[in-house]
Amino acid sequence: MRLAPLTPADLAAAAAIQNAVYRPLYREPAEILGSRLEIAPTCCWGAFGPDGLAAYILSHPWPAGAPPAIGTALDPPGACDNWFVHDLAIGEAARGQGLGRALVRAAADAAMALGLTRGDLIAVQGAGRFWARMGYADPIDLPPALAAKVAAYGPDARYMTAQLSELAA
Repeated sequence: MRLAPLTPADLAAAAAIQNAVYRPLYREPAEILGSRLEIAPTCCWGAFGPDGLAAYILSHPWPAGAPPAIGTALDPPGACDNWFVHDLAIGEAARGQGLGRALVRAAADAAMALGLTRGDLIAVQGAGRFWARMGYADPIDLPPALAAKVAAYGPDARYMTAQLSELAA
């Protein structure tokens, strides 16, 4: 597999992977995914094999503790030091190859190159275990407004944070 930044031409394939691996609540059209790519092209990566895109990560600068709602197109954020992981998806045929870790590392390195120092995400569908191995942790208490946003991501959603310099390699 070859890792490379995503381009707009990859968005239809990313949406197809998302549709295959995520529950309906988390599926978004290519246009929504594209808004992440537009605001942070260096932080959105794909793993490409002989048949094209096999896995991807969409991430971008975003104010800490303020995750965007599912299905929301984004405009560039104001100044912030936080990296938000919107989506990490590995196609069925590409699982077990370490692509999740490799994609997170590539995108985190790009985020640090932008001056971002910390990160947050909402882990869904049991992915909290993966993110904990990467160095993310659950905050002790969530403010009520943030807890409500996280709840909108489903009953198993977990808000997690990390210092980018401490992410697993």
